[in-house]
Amino acid sequence: MLGEAKLETSICGSLANLVAELEQGAALVVVTEEAIATADLSPLSAWLAEQQEWSDLPFILLTSRGGGLERNPAAARYLDLLGNITFLERPFHPTTLISIVRSAVRARRRQYEARARLVALQESEARYRTLFENIEVGFCIIEMIFDEAGQPIDYRFIEANPAFAAQAGFDPSGRQMREIVPDHEPLWFDFYGRISITGEPDRIEQGSAALGRWWDVHAFRVEAQGAHRVAVLFNDITARRKVELRLQELNETLEAQVAAKSAERDRLWNLSQDMLARADFSGMMSAVSPAWRWVLGWSTEELLSRGYASFMHPDDEGPTLAAITAMAQSGEPARFENRIATKDGGWKSIEWTVAPEPDGENFIAVGRDLSHAKAREVELEAAQAALRQSQKMEAMGSLTGGVAHDFNNLLTPIIGSLDMLHRKGLGSDREKRLIDGALQSAERAKTLVQRLLAFARRQPLQAAAVDVSQLVHGMLDLLGSTLGPAINVTVDAPKGLPLARADANQLEMALLNLAVNARDAMVDSGQLLIHVRQESVRDTCANLPRGHYVRLSVDDTGTGMDEPTLARAIEPFFSTKGIGKGTGLGLSMVHGLAAQLGGALTIESDVGRGTTVSLWLPVSHDLPAVEQRQRGNVIVGKPHGKALLVDDEDLVRMSTAHMLSDLGFDVMEASSGEGALSMIVAGLEPDLLVTDHLMPGMTGAQLVEAVRMYLPSLKALIVSGYAQAEGIDPALPRLSKPFRRDELAATLEALLSDKIISAIG
Repeated sequence: MLGEAKLETSICGSLANLVAELEQGAALVVVTEEAIATADLSPLSAWLAEQQEWSDLPFILLTSRGGGLERNPAAARYLDLLGNITFLERPFHPTTLISIVRSAVRARRRQYEARARLVALQESEARYRTLFENIEVGFCIIEMIFDEAGQPIDYRFIEANPAFAAQAGFDPSGRQMREIVPDHEPLWFDFYGRISITGEPDRIEQGSAALGRWWDVHAFRVEAQGAHRVAVLFNDITARRKVELRLQELNETLEAQVAAKSAERDRLWNLSQDMLARADFSGMMSAVSPAWRWVLGWSTEELLSRGYASFMHPDDEGPTLAAITAMAQSGEPARFENRIATKDGGWKSIEWTVAPEPDGENFIAVGRDLSHAKAREVELEAAQAALRQSQKMEAMGSLTGGVAHDFNNLLTPIIGSLDMLHRKGLGSDREKRLIDGALQSAERAKTLVQRLLAFARRQPLQAAAVDVSQLVHGMLDLLGSTLGPAINVTVDAPKGLPLARADANQLEMALLNLAVNARDAMVDSGQLLIHVRQESVRDTCANLPRGHYVRLSVDDTGTGMDEPTLARAIEPFFSTKGIGKGTGLGLSMVHGLAAQLGGALTIESDVGRGTTVSLWLPVSHDLPAVEQRQRGNVIVGKPHGKALLVDDEDLVRMSTAHMLSDLGFDVMEASSGEGALSMIVAGLEPDLLVTDHLMPGMTGAQLVEAVRMYLPSLKALIVSGYAQAEGIDPALPRLSKPFRRDELAATLEALLSDKIISAIG
């Protein structure tokens, strides 16, 4: 039978002869079950095991029991030993045998073709590249990607030949498959993943609905250290597959074909999220999909009874009709965007793709709702604007904080010296008045610097649990006298609200600033409402993270702010009060205070109606702060031993040394942390260490830590131009520059009180 079919055959009388013939090469083996049922198959099995990866020799087993395990229990053994085996039950028709043999020969021929290509690739890089660039078969090497459970979920294209794009329908360009086709079928990942793990080559004819193609694929593992790589050879068999499907369809009735196509078209028509329509060039629609009702709210009857131009925005009607006319004249598809009316009276932006039908009278239109995309664009623009504003304020804060720090260093010797002259009462009455005036100006400068530091979020805070309602009620008299009788102040601050995390002194200053700003916004008279509420933020907004807050708000009935003014309201030195009527730091200070406490400042304003400024303070879970009783100023004028003073600024160090001397200390000075440490190492044992924090080289905190290795019980005080708390032990006492002698005395009294009381007792 095989000879008559012009298939060259060799007859083997034994398995040994068969193995010898296989060494010479063969397309397939036809063998009877009786020949191998009781024979020793180990030589044949060994030969099959030694096949190269490309080779998968086909076997056709002639059996009288079929290939099912229920009828032929030995079938499993033959499958394990022979691998690529086809069972042909006798008796059979010659045509069946010839068909199976020809199919196996074709498969074997493709194996040899693949082997020839791979051998050529291995012989020479030049020949490999020539073959790689010119073969019509698609070829690529992929690297598998697995999830934590070891399941294949994607693969990355390592290399692909030029024929790849023609065979696959896309350009891989080193990308991942999920990136190219997000809904690619999982069976492909399972197929390649199995090969990369087991190392067993495999072949498959399979299609991809996502790409609309079918392929004949042969894949085998590529050895790569530490990577799961697979080489893939494939041919696009979409055309052949279509022919096969066409032949299959021809076996069905014409009615069934029409019904299937109609159902498929109807599914697309009914389920599409895009608006589909058929219309004519005279201005009427003849069919619309259900998506029109979902997107615009119009019924099918309403859409088909009116000209489509009547649904267009008046500004878009002319350009839209012109685009449709141009499409009719050119016969080419066109794309444009316009606004279409919704039934509830609104407008939606729609992106259209239109194409003429061959009859020249009608066209098909596909419309996509851009509302969500437009909304996302608006949200993105708002987020970008907020980011730019945040970066701008951060930069201004850094600059302002640095300038304020330098001013504090300048003000420290000025205030210290003026304070000493004031206390000693030197000079004539006129000179005393000049000294007092200079001291008052320096104190105003100190307050200004504190506001700068508040904006820069670098002011020293004593955050504690604060009853905001009680604080507001305690300020009513001060607010009344400050705002004047023309302003009617109303307070809505109920008791029993949670405590807030705040610095009571700074919060009082912030509330006073907000009240004064509100008064200045009300020309002659007005209403000012201060209310306190507990609020919870569930979604992060307005720079407020999720959490629970106490909201302190100040409402006024003033002139309000327009958008440009509102956008700059918290910028430092920005003011609408005119020259000499304000520093422009009030809202900046409040904004910085809120941010430093972990809250936020929000402003709502309507021109002509008024403004609401809200200070959001995080709820505190600490116990309320207990006011400490002040001890008498027992430190002044008494001898207290040696004080080691460290500061890199000569004038600051000189002023501070005078204060310490006046307080009864024998002062030794050092201009750096390293110099002070060398004095300690040399044997100096001071009773007190007073040091600046930010200095070239060793910081004050580092100096304290190093000194306490030699003098563990030494009392230490950190002074700094702003609250640079990084690297400072929270338990370490601190004093902010600039300061007067009484402030230094009070801080040292608290620091040394235990020692002083012991000495006095």
